[in-house]
Amino acid sequence: MGQKDQYAFPQDDGHYSLTELRMLAAALGFSNDAMKKCIPAEALDNGRLSSKDLRKLFDMGCFTSVLDFTSNLKNGLYNVKVFMRCLDLLERKILSFADIQKAKMAFSAYEHLDQRGVRAETRTILNAMKMCGFAISPQKLSMHLRNRSNYVEEGRVQLYEFLDLLACCEPMKHFVIKEERVGSTDKTSRGMYQMNDMRSLVVTPDEKLERHLNWRFQHVDSWQLPLERSGTKDDVQSKQRQTGKRQQPPRTKSGASSSETAEETWTLLTPVPHIKCHCYTPTKITPILSEDELQDTQNDIDALLYQMATLGERSRWELNWKLDYYLPGYRQQQAPLRHKPAATQAPRSITKKSCKADVFERLSAPRRRIPSPCHAMTCNALKLGISNMNKEARTRKETSIGSQWVCSKKKTLDLLIGECCAGSTLLI
Repeated sequence: MGQKDQYAFPQDDGHYSLTELRMLAAALGFSNDAMKKCIPAEALDNGRLSSKDLRKLFDMGCFTSVLDFTSNLKNGLYNVKVFMRCLDLLERKILSFADIQKAKMAFSAYEHLDQRGVRAETRTILNAMKMCGFAISPQKLSMHLRNRSNYVEEGRVQLYEFLDLLACCEPMKHFVIKEERVGSTDKTSRGMYQMNDMRSLVVTPDEKLERHLNWRFQHVDSWQLPLERSGTKDDVQSKQRQTGKRQQPPRTKSGASSSETAEETWTLLTPVPHIKCHCYTPTKITPILSEDELQDTQNDIDALLYQMATLGERSRWELNWKLDYYLPGYRQQQAPLRHKPAATQAPRSITKKSCKADVFERLSAPRRRIPSPCHAMTCNALKLGISNMNKEARTRKETSIGSQWVCSKKKTLDLLIGECCAGSTLLI
């Protein structure tokens, strides 16, 4: 479950070289020689340190001061737990050095700013696992998070707990989801041609993988025995945790042979029909609600019905009260207008006009029509000044006619005066 080169796991089972310890420290974000300084020389055997001695040094606190708030914002006990958990996973060959480094990077990316761990949310942890290159069924992960009761921080997952969750995962490179395609001539039981399911085209590869893992968890993993809970220190250091083998149920043994068993005795039983008793007394069932509660409920219903029935009257009374308070005398003034009966118009009878005898004479010789009063009301000639213009034109015309008449009269008088003068001269 990791890189397959020579530096993926410790080469010697149960022993660590200084190079492997440097790789583990670098994978967790510490300096290369952080652990080398704290290892005494007498504990080394040909440049290698046994796993038992290394764990004893961790328990004695030789690395606590070096790992206390040096390369991260965690105390020494926290970092010691992380190292111990990494040693367990390396010895069981579940995680390699490269996997531990990726897990540390993913955990640091999704850890909250308060440095109390990653939120115990299914989607957040799935994204962190995807960043490490691992996958797990969302339903299985939710079950692990829900059943876990020994959180150091409520609702948070620490790095060593995150490494335990990675032990339940599988590498994503092992999964290849292939889409099923029906053949061109495949038919159903009814003789109809089958069609491809096009819904898989709108689903992302991550969703396809999650659906596959959920299906496998429901139909395959749920029928297997669950893993042993790894919550205490004894469980971590147990032999099953060291070997990485899952606990197997005990195998059934074949029964003893018939020759060794004692002879069984048989007894003949006569079936007797059960006679029903007609004296059935029903059991008294205690009511869910008491009489007082039922009465209170009925009172509330009656009060609600009364409020619904008197809503209009109460609203009208409140409106009249406000009018009398804010506008005294307003309702008395509006009462005559409100109660004044509307004038009823008598229906007019429509009579058909009779045609007169002289209608043909009137139509053959029409009289001069008088302007209609409706036309006079709607005519806008007065507003436009047309009547004034006609009046001025008429005045100018009358003035010119008068001046012409005066001139003609003057000429006539001049002629008469001339003729009179001529006659007087002749008489003389």
